[in-house]
Amino acid sequence: MATYDGAATLPAVLDACCRLDPPDQRWQILIVDNGSTDGTAGLIARYADRLPLRCLSEPRRGKNVALNLALETLLREPAGAGDLLVFTDDDATPERDWLRQWEACARDHPDYAVFGGAIVADWATPPPAWLERLAPVGLTYGLTAPSLPDGPLFPGLVWGANMAVRRAVFDAGHRFDTAVGPNGQGYAMGGETELTRRLALAGYRVWHCGAARVAHHIRAHQIKTSYVLKKAWRFGRGKYRQDRPGMFPELLGMPRWMLSRYLLECARLVRDAARRDRDGVFRRRWEMAFLQGYFYEASKGQRNNKNRKNILVTSYSGELGGMELRMAQEVRYLQAAGYDSGLAMRRFGGVEAWRQRLAAEQIGLAEYDPPLFFEQWEWRRLNLWRARLLAGGRLRAFRADLVHVAFCWTNYGASVLWLARHVRVPAVISVHNAFQPTSFNAWHQPLLRHAFGGVRGIYAVSESAMTHFMALYQPYIAPSTRLAVIPNSVDIRRFRPSAALRLAARRRLGLPEDALVIGSVGRLSEQKQPGAALAMLAMLRRAFPNLYLVLAGIGPLEADVRRQCDRMGLTAYVIFTGFVPAVEELLPALDVHLLLSRNEGFGISTIEAMACGVPAVATDVPGSSDILRGSEGGILIPNGDMKNAVPMVAALLIDPERRAVMGSKGRAEVERRYSEEVVGKLVRRFYDGLV
Repeated sequence: MATYDGAATLPAVLDACCRLDPPDQRWQILIVDNGSTDGTAGLIARYADRLPLRCLSEPRRGKNVALNLALETLLREPAGAGDLLVFTDDDATPERDWLRQWEACARDHPDYAVFGGAIVADWATPPPAWLERLAPVGLTYGLTAPSLPDGPLFPGLVWGANMAVRRAVFDAGHRFDTAVGPNGQGYAMGGETELTRRLALAGYRVWHCGAARVAHHIRAHQIKTSYVLKKAWRFGRGKYRQDRPGMFPELLGMPRWMLSRYLLECARLVRDAARRDRDGVFRRRWEMAFLQGYFYEASKGQRNNKNRKNILVTSYSGELGGMELRMAQEVRYLQAAGYDSGLAMRRFGGVEAWRQRLAAEQIGLAEYDPPLFFEQWEWRRLNLWRARLLAGGRLRAFRADLVHVAFCWTNYGASVLWLARHVRVPAVISVHNAFQPTSFNAWHQPLLRHAFGGVRGIYAVSESAMTHFMALYQPYIAPSTRLAVIPNSVDIRRFRPSAALRLAARRRLGLPEDALVIGSVGRLSEQKQPGAALAMLAMLRRAFPNLYLVLAGIGPLEADVRRQCDRMGLTAYVIFTGFVPAVEELLPALDVHLLLSRNEGFGISTIEAMACGVPAVATDVPGSSDILRGSEGGILIPNGDMKNAVPMVAALLIDPERRAVMGSKGRAEVERRYSEEVVGKLVRRFYDGLV
């Protein structure tokens, strides 16, 4: 812990430490006196014979400066097995079993490196009724909600009064940011959350341990309105530092919506004051103080991680599908590699729910919908001028060092690529489909030459996708452009063979115990040919009357497929699940997974099924053939030829032993070629030297 003039609160904390049940490991307390003038050093010395206590002195003010000194001191010593660094404050009193709970938590969750504990309030005087009703006390005082369950935790909810981090994290070079946190002045909040959020972006996992508990002392002056509003101002400052640039359209370097929100809060404050609504007045003042802190920091233009390179991942997108999921995975890879990265794309159905899920992972999704002069022929000249005059400035606001443009089809994404070149930001391209042959007319050709002039690298998700892309764009690609094939990946920890998941999923779906189940995970669209799956089910049921089909996904053909199902008399044997957020809990229920697409860039659902030990069947088209040709985890069937395809699937259904072997070999293949670790290395290698 760091302490500054802590003589008033340290005795209670150190007395509690004297009563601690010692953990099984050797332990010590390291206190950094951060320039105290109230006799703190002498007070600490009086406990030297009662505790395994060390005291350092750091005269430079700043809690994070002091903590970094402690880290440098500790890291010069040899590491022990499972070393855990537990951080607390000079006004946080631990419970008797505190260290034993931390020791057990770290032991029971070896895959986690950052831990947040429970923090309850120790009020010096009873708080006024309005405080807990109106103020965000968790944020203001660094408290943990009693209802917060043990489990994976958002890193922004780990508070410095009670957190633990494995020593290996700091051995890897991570330190506290000395520009934020308490420093004796009007500081920006976020001393510990800046670190924990940065560690989460680097791939370290965060866990909440409610049993490791401290009581945070809250002084009498800290329950006054002026103090609470000052914390709101500091929170606003810290929020600006951790926000990504360009997430929203800006004016004077600040999000336009925040400026309008401030004016609205001013008007509401006048209204509530006129009504003598004291609760309303406080709420308006808190919101305005937060915004004022944000504006203050924005006026200085200071953000954290100013030296980190910023890569913006964007595209033309119309729905949430495989390409969009891969774009989000790209951001995860980039953040883990030390880049600052986020997503930007146009609005589409379901994007808000997806945005919220991504926000929980600290992945920003900004709205960006530039005029389309490649993808849309109508109004192309007007849209080109609009792009030049308006959309370029919006793209600059992201302050990107590199723009990653994902191509889902032919020229879908080319407008953004041209804009990146227009604002002089280099670009890379990812190719997510095997494009059909086409030609570019005299309107497109000079624009393409301009757009590709800034492209430093291109990768495709399959050899087929790269071959088709080069057939279209070879004349525009510079010889020095880096080319690579990087497949999609699968989280092999989430997607895994599981008898328990298989049984649970089948029960949820209402399937008979002896049912044979084929299924398809994908959009109900023309590309995926869900009608072909129905036709295959009808033909197979002649030999397998206990056969069912599961269609997981939504799309424009859903109503048509349901009507086709009724006409064929298959309603009782087809299960429409709709969108399934946790596909890994559904796939183990299948005996065979089908992907009957007419074209693919790379069939993500195919490798997800293989990861779950489910044999994969796909039509022999580019993208799917790249995965299954030569694979022992599945088979390719002819596209549009049910007469020959159905017997091939029937041979699988009749032979459970063959399915088991195929499932086992498919899992091994995914671990070897498509795991996030393997693909992540390929992504990092691709970007190396391009930014």
